[in-house]
Amino acid sequence: MANLRLWQCLTVLLLLTSIGLLIGVIILAVDKQENDKSSKANSYQQQQQQQQTSCTDDEKSVPEPPGDDKSNKVFSKLTAKEYGKVTTYLLAQVDLHLTETSKATLISNYIYTIESHLSKKSDILGYLDEGQAMPSREAMVTIYMGAENPPVVKEYIVKPVDNPTSHELYQSPIRSSSISWNTRYMDAVETSHIAPLIDDVTKRVDFILKESYNYTFHNCGNQCLMGVWPLPMAQSAGERRNWLAAFRKESPLTEGYHLHQMPFFIEFASSGNDPTKFKITKVIYNNKLFPDVDSLIQKYKNDNSFREKVPMPLGGSRYGSPERRNGGAFDPSSELPPPEQYQPNGRRFTVTGNKVTYLGWSFNIRVPRTSGVQVLNVKFHGKRIAYEVSAQDIAALYGGLPPTGIFMQFFDTSWQLGVQLFPLIKGVDCPRNAIYLDNLFYDSTSSTTVHRKDVVCVFELNTGTPLRRHFSSDFMGPDPTKYHFSFSMPDTVLVVRFMNTVINYDYVFDYIFHQNGVIDAKVSPTGYMFMSPLYNKDPWTNKYGTSINPRLLMQAPIHHHLFSFKFDIDVMGTRNRFETLDITPKSHDHPYVPGVKYTMNTFERKLKSTEMDALVQYDFNKPKYYVMYNNRKTHRNGYKHGYRIAAQGFSKLLLPEDSAPANATHWARNQVVITKYSDFEQTSASKFRQFDVHEPAVSFKSFYDNNENIVDEDLVAWVSVGLQHIPSAEDVPVTTTPGKTLTVSIQPYNYFDEDPSFISRDGVVVRRNGNDLSAKVTSYFTKKKQCMTKNTKVDIQL
Repeated sequence: MANLRLWQCLTVLLLLTSIGLLIGVIILAVDKQENDKSSKANSYQQQQQQQQTSCTDDEKSVPEPPGDDKSNKVFSKLTAKEYGKVTTYLLAQVDLHLTETSKATLISNYIYTIESHLSKKSDILGYLDEGQAMPSREAMVTIYMGAENPPVVKEYIVKPVDNPTSHELYQSPIRSSSISWNTRYMDAVETSHIAPLIDDVTKRVDFILKESYNYTFHNCGNQCLMGVWPLPMAQSAGERRNWLAAFRKESPLTEGYHLHQMPFFIEFASSGNDPTKFKITKVIYNNKLFPDVDSLIQKYKNDNSFREKVPMPLGGSRYGSPERRNGGAFDPSSELPPPEQYQPNGRRFTVTGNKVTYLGWSFNIRVPRTSGVQVLNVKFHGKRIAYEVSAQDIAALYGGLPPTGIFMQFFDTSWQLGVQLFPLIKGVDCPRNAIYLDNLFYDSTSSTTVHRKDVVCVFELNTGTPLRRHFSSDFMGPDPTKYHFSFSMPDTVLVVRFMNTVINYDYVFDYIFHQNGVIDAKVSPTGYMFMSPLYNKDPWTNKYGTSINPRLLMQAPIHHHLFSFKFDIDVMGTRNRFETLDITPKSHDHPYVPGVKYTMNTFERKLKSTEMDALVQYDFNKPKYYVMYNNRKTHRNGYKHGYRIAAQGFSKLLLPEDSAPANATHWARNQVVITKYSDFEQTSASKFRQFDVHEPAVSFKSFYDNNENIVDEDLVAWVSVGLQHIPSAEDVPVTTTPGKTLTVSIQPYNYFDEDPSFISRDGVVVRRNGNDLSAKVTSYFTKKKQCMTKNTKVDIQL
């Protein structure tokens, strides 16, 4: 019995042990399974993190370091070290008698600007295409020669920039080697002598400004006026006069100061280099002109009816503010953000130094100081399409009554477009996956370089419109719902974007490279409007502008935006011709119906032999194609390889040719100008334009006045576009871009055997799968999407 009990106990113990072992096995198995799951999860998370890291790295804003590409070297910008070497070299040249800018006076010789200067085109192409030696990299230096009698402005070519050994006075057959002193850009040396004159006037009328505007220039706290001299235009050649305009200064009480201009102006004269002769010449208060400040004070004290107050505008401190307004019919009902663009498999373009490559395209980006951003050495599938595509000049010509209405004519290269590039907002101004490029330029005030980050962005964009597509239906068959095939290709492009902010206006420029060989140059104006005095408060009879706020005694005046673009097109080489294809209606006797006539459009080719013969003033009654072609290169169909120039936004300059604004914007007199290439005709722009409207240092008219032969020559197309702007209430606080975009395109015209975009993988073909209704889709991509970025940060590098 005892043995039996012993065996029973052992059996129970064994059973319990087995159960325990079984439970242990189960636990181990479960643990292993959980560990496997955890390991797989961790592995997946690591892969996701790696993919996410890859995406983040793919969207970095720092371009790759410069490579050994020839074009990278010859088109490279000046470095900070090179700016320093050029400065040191020039200061050591005894023949120039230079003074350091920080110590300069109006009777000193001192450096105003240093900028990169390209060598001759023939030398650069010889280096790029024929293995010749690399031409010396050069700098153009503008020197204010106040110590000379009379004082002048001169420009010198200094080379080589990495170790300067020579400087030569810039000589050009189309302009004088010495530029008038009174046409120079206003700098800190000059304004240091003008400021005390302005200060004296504003102190004397302080009580008037305080009573009239509740803002003043002195001891003003958050309610200060600021002086801006936006109106530098001489009334006659050799004269130097400016109007200073008063604005309510940016503060917590007022934002968007351009909308807060007050009807108070001071005119001052600053001709020559003797500051003792600088003087205040006129004062305007509430639209009344006075010869001096004493006359204004006397009138104000003796005539109460003359006084007029300008309160804060309707909207108070929010008027002109960029902040979101609350409420309203257009207030979005949800907080869903707008759609964004990603490249899950990485970028399809590269930026190495200043060279960009993209799906057959390659070009170099250069940021000049005076004119707009350039793309140079533009090639498509290895063939050069253009040596240069660039924005050249911007003008804004205003209407209105004195003083601003007469003198408010802006020629923006005077402010130097390369300097007026500011950091772009990542994720808003440009997509998050863009690559951003910096700019480095010489600052004349400090004699040092300024490094400005993220001023140009490069990105690929799906425009949302097919580049090409067709649905081939059984249109004439018994069942038109049937189809043979359908195909489409998105217009996915590469964009080079930059934005010039010149005082109040922002100009959004895009150079767009399509996969069919087309290049677009686009510009869209936005930003704040400038104001001018409101003389007529009746909105229905005011001919000069729009009153945008009933409390302000100012108006938004009518103005004309004009833009100049340069296209140095090289079709199969540099020996090209220019022709127009003139479209006209022709009437004919009907061959099958006697006595009946029919009319149809025809075109006629007209070769242009000289520069004057090629001038284009667009006429809607005489439509034309404008084509540049190579007569020595024949298409397989018998045509000559060519590129067509087209534009959306031709605009006529209405001002008479002998007027000062028209003289300064002669590049807008004709919508298309074709000139023979010259190394002395690099740009239609000029940093002296704002002050030299009567006798321009760079006269664009001289580019074609010599009427050179343009048959089988290296040709350049200068194209101008523009728009008239009569402001409305919706232009407050800033004017918007829709409906204001202007485009100039160069398009292949019998350049290729067929549409070159058909080699792209981006196209999709859909065919019927046999006789059933299912579709057979042909796509030319095999890779799947790798990742999706989670970066939603909006960033700006100041």
